[in-house]
Amino acid sequence: MQLLSTSNRKNMHHCLCNKLCFLFCVFYVLLSCCTCLNVQTLIQCSIFETFTVTTTTTIATTTTTTTTTTPPPTTASPEFVNLPDVLEVSESTRPRKVILEFQIRSARADPDIQIISITPDQPVLEHPIVNPTNGSDVFNVQIVLNGSLDYETVSLLTVRVGIAITPSGFMERTFSLSITDANEPPQCEAQFQLGAVVQVPEDSSAPVRLYTVLAKDPDENDTITACFSIYEVQPVSSSSQFHINDQGSITSNQRFNYQRGPRQFSLSVVVRDRQGSNCTGSLLIKVLKVHSEPLGLLLSSQNVTIWENEGSEAIVATVTADRNVTDVLYTFVKPYPPFKIGRGDGVIRTSYNLDLESDRTLRKNVLLVRAFSMSEDRSGTATVTVHVQDVNEHAPLCDPPVIVLTVPETTEVGGSLGRVRCFDVDVSNHNVTLTLVQNSLSLFKFRLKDGQLQVNNSLDYDVADGTNFQYEATILAIDSGTPPLTSEVRVLVTVTPVNEFDPVFQAPLVIDVPEDRRRGSVIGSLRATDQDWPFNAVRYSILEGEGEFSLDPIGGQLYLGVDLDFEVQRQYELRVKAVDFDQDVDKTKQRTGIAEITVMVQNVNDNAPVCDPVSYESRIFSTLASNTAILTLTCTDRDGDPLTATITSGAAVDRFEMRVLTLFSRNVFSFIPDGVYDDTYYEITISVSDGKHSTSVVAYILVVPWTTTKPTTTTTTTTRKPEVVTVINKFWDPAPWFVVALTVTGALVLLLLSLPLWIKLFRYTNTNTNTNTTHTLKGAMNIV
Repeated sequence: MQLLSTSNRKNMHHCLCNKLCFLFCVFYVLLSCCTCLNVQTLIQCSIFETFTVTTTTTIATTTTTTTTTTPPPTTASPEFVNLPDVLEVSESTRPRKVILEFQIRSARADPDIQIISITPDQPVLEHPIVNPTNGSDVFNVQIVLNGSLDYETVSLLTVRVGIAITPSGFMERTFSLSITDANEPPQCEAQFQLGAVVQVPEDSSAPVRLYTVLAKDPDENDTITACFSIYEVQPVSSSSQFHINDQGSITSNQRFNYQRGPRQFSLSVVVRDRQGSNCTGSLLIKVLKVHSEPLGLLLSSQNVTIWENEGSEAIVATVTADRNVTDVLYTFVKPYPPFKIGRGDGVIRTSYNLDLESDRTLRKNVLLVRAFSMSEDRSGTATVTVHVQDVNEHAPLCDPPVIVLTVPETTEVGGSLGRVRCFDVDVSNHNVTLTLVQNSLSLFKFRLKDGQLQVNNSLDYDVADGTNFQYEATILAIDSGTPPLTSEVRVLVTVTPVNEFDPVFQAPLVIDVPEDRRRGSVIGSLRATDQDWPFNAVRYSILEGEGEFSLDPIGGQLYLGVDLDFEVQRQYELRVKAVDFDQDVDKTKQRTGIAEITVMVQNVNDNAPVCDPVSYESRIFSTLASNTAILTLTCTDRDGDPLTATITSGAAVDRFEMRVLTLFSRNVFSFIPDGVYDDTYYEITISVSDGKHSTSVVAYILVVPWTTTKPTTTTTTTTRKPEVVTVINKFWDPAPWFVVALTVTGALVLLLLSLPLWIKLFRYTNTNTNTNTTHTLKGAMNIV
């Protein structure tokens, strides 16, 4: 009887579904036919017999974009037409001469050709001269010599020329400039070329070595050996007397006679190299008369010391001949401008005020004084050595007189800040002692070593703000005179900042944020420190993650830019950057610090438990023992909180209970006809809670009365899975008013046609339901 009841119920459901489907198909056919009445605009009408819970219509449209790229106009590359690989130029070529002509081909109206480099570096070529020709793209190029060439210095140059293609690019060619050797004439000593003069005593024994001609040949491979010759002698009668050897030494093979022979001779000499080039010079030989007995002098040698700045006409010394000789005249052997001598008395005086600072050669003067007796035709020579003593009248002079420096703070200890050179113009005071005097602010910052001012301690700009970033000191220069004189050199050293240190982000680099924090709120502050002065002058920015967070560039406050959800994303990684500023003289020199910031989303219980499914059906037998699991709820919480389940309604407390998420039987059911008769159908509402939020689940329990056996309780959970069918329809799109009118008309017609059918179906359903309920109750009573 139970089986019959179930079968009747299934037949009733099938019949109802078939009728509903038939009505829906009739409505669809009517609607489709009405839509397709307009034949002229009809494209296609399709009727599908398969219907599902979810239907999706998709129309795909493909757009093709064609991009046409216009190729850039082409330009012919410039080229060198007839540039040689090697160019030979003689070293005798004069400057400003064109040494090379060639052509280039270029599409530009004013091609730019440059000499890129010359190796070795020799600025001997001017900028190329470019001239147009009859051809529109052919140009003549001239290379002009800019300086003198020297084969002995450099014999081969490598020249790189280039035609500008872009502002920074060239099409290059290289050629070699070979410098050929050219013979250069010998170079005689300047004094010899102007006319050298020698004096020879008449008593010199033959052969007499008179003079050596000094000459050199600039050509490295030439030699002047055995190329000296005397081509003219005056007087001519003495031509055979003089000879010159291969080393240029001129000698006389005869003695000179002042009384009977010529008293002077003139020689013309030529010096030739192997190629015939030459230089010439002359030599004048004067014969000196020699007396057998010189004139006697009282003091033939004197050492005299005088002070400088004694003025002119100051007596220095006196030279006196033998008193027995009269008519003696005194003169200097050669001129001595600082001194003069009395022609008749032999008194030596100063010609002007002697100042050693103006002329240091005055410190020691050797004067040769000749005393000549007119009557006896004799002379004598006295030597007077004059020492001029210095007077300490000048303080030391220093270069520079003031030292003003601007140095970076990174100047190393021991690094040189400059050299002080102090000297004393007083001749005798060469020793100048330098002493560094520092004030309290610059104490131990500098040191002086051998006149060199050096850094003695760190010039850290970051700790120099107390001195206004400037240090002062004084260098004392003391001479060794009596009394000693002193000069001062002021030292002003200004320290400039150098950006030495990168900004460093300080902890914490992990920020915890509750997931319910509002967008735009401050979730933390970043702080980067910089040891450079001014301290901690940094700007902040976000490198990665800027859409999710924003950062105050000055204060470092981190703002939330998105809504957080612990269940979607629990962690965010940010790359932030701190750039310092105003910490270097060059404002463009900035240093950067980068840090990885982790934003940890803290879970907040903001999601209710989710149960799938939300309703359960289970059939048990009345003989089910107590404390037996009937069904288990499938529930989850996105927040991960522990779940508890509580029966809120629909069940007697003595029949069921919840343990965690499992429904258990509590007592045995009673189906005694004359006694306790429990319900056979229970609708139990269960509340599932995570401690803050809750979700309700309904369990439908059908109890089947049973006597002896304990059949296995079956729990059926039905999960409906939607089926997705994609239907592509090509449809006719009429005017809106037509569609509305057609739809309303079709609905009214369909309603009128189906009204009798609905009335019969409703009556049939009520009759079958009452019959089945009666049969079910009777069957249960019979079983009991």
